[in-house]
Amino acid sequence: MAQPWSRDVTADVQANRNVTLSGDAVVRLTGGVTTYTGVITGEGVFTVGGTGTLVLVKNSDFTLPGDRRRQKIVTVGGNHPVTTIENPDPPAVIVQRGATLQYGGGSGGDGVIGHYTQAPEVSLNTLNHQIDGTLDLAVHKRVNLGVISGSGLVKQRRNTWPGVDLPGTHPFSGTLYVGTGADYGSLHFLTAMPRVRKVVNQGSFIHNAPDREVVTDAADIYSQFYGNDINFHTWGSGMVRMSGVYSWSDNGSDTDPALSDPSRNFATVPHRDNKRGINIEGATVTWGDGTHNRFFLPGNENTVYINMHAERNGTRSVLTFDYNGPVTLDAPISGGRYHDTMADIGRGDVIIAATRGNAVTFSAPQNYDGNTTIGDGASLRLGDGSPQGDSSLLRTGKIVDNGELIVQNATRGVELARISGKGSLTQAGPATTTLTGDLTYEGRTTVKAGTLAVTGGTLAASSAVDLPAAGTTLDLSKAGDQTINNLSGVEGSTVAAGGALTVHATTATTFGGAVTAAERVTKTGAEMLTLTGTHTTQNAPWTVREGTLALAGSVQARQLTVEPAGTLRATGTVEGAVDNAGTVHATGLTVHGAYTQRPGARLAATRMNVTGAVTLAGTFEPDQAHGPGVIIDNKGTAQVTGTFDGLPEGAPVGPFRLTYRGGDGNDVVLTGNSDTTMPDAIARQSATVSSFGPLWWFSAAGVLGLLIALVFLLRRRSRNRS
Repeated sequence: MAQPWSRDVTADVQANRNVTLSGDAVVRLTGGVTTYTGVITGEGVFTVGGTGTLVLVKNSDFTLPGDRRRQKIVTVGGNHPVTTIENPDPPAVIVQRGATLQYGGGSGGDGVIGHYTQAPEVSLNTLNHQIDGTLDLAVHKRVNLGVISGSGLVKQRRNTWPGVDLPGTHPFSGTLYVGTGADYGSLHFLTAMPRVRKVVNQGSFIHNAPDREVVTDAADIYSQFYGNDINFHTWGSGMVRMSGVYSWSDNGSDTDPALSDPSRNFATVPHRDNKRGINIEGATVTWGDGTHNRFFLPGNENTVYINMHAERNGTRSVLTFDYNGPVTLDAPISGGRYHDTMADIGRGDVIIAATRGNAVTFSAPQNYDGNTTIGDGASLRLGDGSPQGDSSLLRTGKIVDNGELIVQNATRGVELARISGKGSLTQAGPATTTLTGDLTYEGRTTVKAGTLAVTGGTLAASSAVDLPAAGTTLDLSKAGDQTINNLSGVEGSTVAAGGALTVHATTATTFGGAVTAAERVTKTGAEMLTLTGTHTTQNAPWTVREGTLALAGSVQARQLTVEPAGTLRATGTVEGAVDNAGTVHATGLTVHGAYTQRPGARLAATRMNVTGAVTLAGTFEPDQAHGPGVIIDNKGTAQVTGTFDGLPEGAPVGPFRLTYRGGDGNDVVLTGNSDTTMPDAIARQSATVSSFGPLWWFSAAGVLGLLIALVFLLRRRSRNRS
């Protein structure tokens, strides 16, 4: 608002007389268009009020009164200077609500109001502008408006290159209309417009950040015609952060653009007017600020494009997604020129920021050659689960997964190579995911749907493998020897190995599915792996090297070997021989082959059925609740070879006796001992006595005989003396 003491220069302007300010002055428009061919000089503040439009044809140059000048121009950075404006002056040009000030466009003139000071690489207007009405920029030269304030409309017309510079921190809260081009920051100055909520972009809205600076634009950006884009440039470690939404606008006004239906961002409109573009020119860019999940670029390959380029010096682009909830990118990131985005590959990297809840979905095939990084607490989904929403990544880049990578393509399989990091991987779609190359990620591997195939690398670094749904498959058939950790899964799932398979257990897990293998299967790790399914491994040998294998299902193996540090705890079936050099806990175990127990091995059993030869050594520990009955039901015709240590035929075991000729003549059986009752201590000793076994009784009788003879001799000698 003009001050009451402001000088009214309306008549001078209407008469095209030059105006020399000697304080504040005001033009009071009364409607229509007033074209002013004079110039304004002197010292003061110039205000445009009333209604209508004032058009300046010539340049005007004046200054603020000395007592109002306070701002400082500060340049730092040496060889890479960056200029900022500190403690800005009050506005020198004011456009009141209802009025319009137009620079240029009248009779071919390009008049503006400005008093300039030169800083490195930028000319700064020291006459700051307060726009509560409309500032219409119709000039064909670079424009600088100083520090902008107010709540109106700053509008640059289309086709008025080279554009507008916006140095400084602007308290402006109105609408910025970029008709041709505007520089939001540069290599040599910073821009901030924290109170601007809406920008209309009809040309190229260029964002730039100097070295070591973060330039933030929180505005929602709207386009209304075909051919607009946002371009990003940064220098060194500079970064541009966009935390608004770049959307189509099909209604509203220049000061309040709007979109009638969010779906219109995804449906092509006539003349492709809603096509919006992004060009990242070797720059570092972040979409989102971690405080919301309003995605920056809603649209698909028909309505948006994203180009990532590399600078001539080799600097590549980096695009980061930073949200605190789910967002979806429905378009490819590529590297062509403008709308022809798929004409070349994108040159850059993509980062899913380590923000808790940051869940990004790619629902289109991606076409950039760089790395994809998933931060701790974040997730990336490839595919949205619909037939139209499959995605993929080029194999030229690495995947650094410190969060969660989820693949849920519906129809088209995807190949992923070189996955590292501390995060997890989940196969969640019906289309097959194939892992190739160097796999060093440390998190959990989960197959929730379809098939996860490994054709190169190994899952040995993955902390666990889980198949929680029937019909799922972990296909290792083309991957050579593999190690998987902490295997779990449900009935109906499958692990198919082509080479040797090692299952390592550091926690107790249960796998109810099926293991198929062409070569050996080895259980390692100190904890228990429980198998409840049916495992068809042809002639592959199985080995329990460490820890416990609890077999409740069945294993088809040429031989199952229990090594000294291993334990087989079995109630199921082994379709093959069992060679025990460790410990076997058998409670209903069936061995369709030979059972061999090595010296030093241990059998703790209530019952075991064996169809092949039985060879025994080592120790036997009956179950505490075991009564008389069959220990090993030998279905063959051959006699048992060997005995348990210290337990020859007929040896007492607690209140029972052990026979290797029980049952049908060749079973290992505990029989009742009705003729002899022994104290518990003697029974325990009998169960662990040395190889003399029952000869203990003869040794005792001999000692007793010697004692009787000695007593007899002593008595006889005494009589002779008397």
